[in-house]
Amino acid sequence: MSQNAPAPQSLVFSPADVAARVDAAQTALARGLGESVVLAFVGAASAGKDAGIKALFGVDFGEVDPVPGSTDRLRAVALDTAGQVLVVNAPGFGDLRAEVAATSQALLHKLDLAVYVVNADGGATADDKAHLAALRALQRPVLVVLNKIDLIRPHQKEAFVSATFAQLGVEPGDGVVAAFDPLPALSAGPIGLDGVTEWIVRTLTAQGKAMLFARQLRDKALACEALIKAAARRSALAGAIPVPGADMAAVTAVQVQLITEIAAIYGRRMDRDLALFIVAEALAGSGKGFVRWATNALKTAGWIPGGQLGEVAASALGAAVSSAATYGVGRAAVSYMEKESLGLPVSGADIRAVFETFARQARGGGVPGIGAAPAAALAAGAADDVLDAEIETPSPGGAGR
Repeated sequence: MSQNAPAPQSLVFSPADVAARVDAAQTALARGLGESVVLAFVGAASAGKDAGIKALFGVDFGEVDPVPGSTDRLRAVALDTAGQVLVVNAPGFGDLRAEVAATSQALLHKLDLAVYVVNADGGATADDKAHLAALRALQRPVLVVLNKIDLIRPHQKEAFVSATFAQLGVEPGDGVVAAFDPLPALSAGPIGLDGVTEWIVRTLTAQGKAMLFARQLRDKALACEALIKAAARRSALAGAIPVPGADMAAVTAVQVQLITEIAAIYGRRMDRDLALFIVAEALAGSGKGFVRWATNALKTAGWIPGGQLGEVAASALGAAVSSAATYGVGRAAVSYMEKESLGLPVSGADIRAVFETFARQARGGGVPGIGAAPAAALAAGAADDVLDAEIETPSPGGAGR
């Protein structure tokens, strides 16, 4: 990178740009919501599948009517009135495929992913290994959840989890620990739902089906957090180029798509004025704001010690800045939707304050699952009190919100 890097004005975006991206985001959302999703929760009767389904979706399998094709061993229910999101509850897929009716076979063929639940209290069994092998033979993504982890002694937990995942052949990133119905003395609510949710959202995002799943979660905040982290990772990829500002169009597109999806989680249709209000107010920053840090860091990346690595450093900075900014925008959008749902007013200052808090948290590596800003980024950013770059933003169309 040279000293001829673009000035901060290269980060300017216009109302027309945001409006166009809102239209594209609405089209993508409608396309994704027109799909269908079949999720399977598999495991022994004592593993806690029903508790997991109830914790995630608020559905009690014993109180809902199964869909046609369900059997005593393979039960499936629709989470929505249109029947687009189906959850299958089964003990295992070993000999099951040969036993179920043709209608149930159709469900298995439509399977998008499976969550295999293992009872940590009893440990992995030979049946677990056999059922997992049958699931993997379907060539569908499989998450292994080591449930009831609250029953394992704390000093034994790390070794136990490592040994169990190794025994079951679980790849890094495809296993999480949880306690869907923990001991009340240890936790007032389920443990580990965020890990399960984030894995499913990450897996379904590649298929364009993540929103179908996210809209069915009983916890809106949990759904939004998974979507925000997924968007932050996409922004990191879009921002990892050695030209400051050139990635803004791609990153803004990710951010507009994200707030459109967050609005849908809250049952609100995103409009152009609202999109412009949230993005513009968040990125306007404050007197010593995140965006001013980011701009200064990117402009000076070429002068980081070891100048021959300037472009590599700039790429790392761009990824860190884009990821953190998107995380901040997402959390600001959630704050807006939460307050609006309660009938409370939301000002630009409110949006900026939330953005600042969470973008800075992400920038410092305080948000698991999206990566951390490299040390070089913090060095290049220097102290907030010496930053003087300014970001131009258009006046939000949603004045008076």
